[in-house]
Amino acid sequence: MGLPCVPEPYKAVTAVQIEDALASAIVQHRDARGIGAADIAQRYPSVRAGHLARLRRGEPLGFRMLSSIAEALGIELFLKVKV
Repeated sequence: MGLPCVPEPYKAVTAVQIEDALASAIVQHRDARGIGAADIAQRYPSVRAGHLARLRRGEPLGFRMLSSIAEALGIELFLKVKV
């Protein structure tokens, strides 16, 4: 099995995959429930409408911001490490 290419300098492929999956789940969850930035900001004031617009455009957000938004939406993240 070959090594995956690094899509971003200084960022592991696995980290990018986790962030992409979480971003996709956030967009789907928001669309299904019609949740806006103001609703999310009630729980996490640092979340702005611009963050959500960036997600919709497919632009990357960091794991910390993504996990904050996910928590505010009630999305649970399960990470399995296989050794």
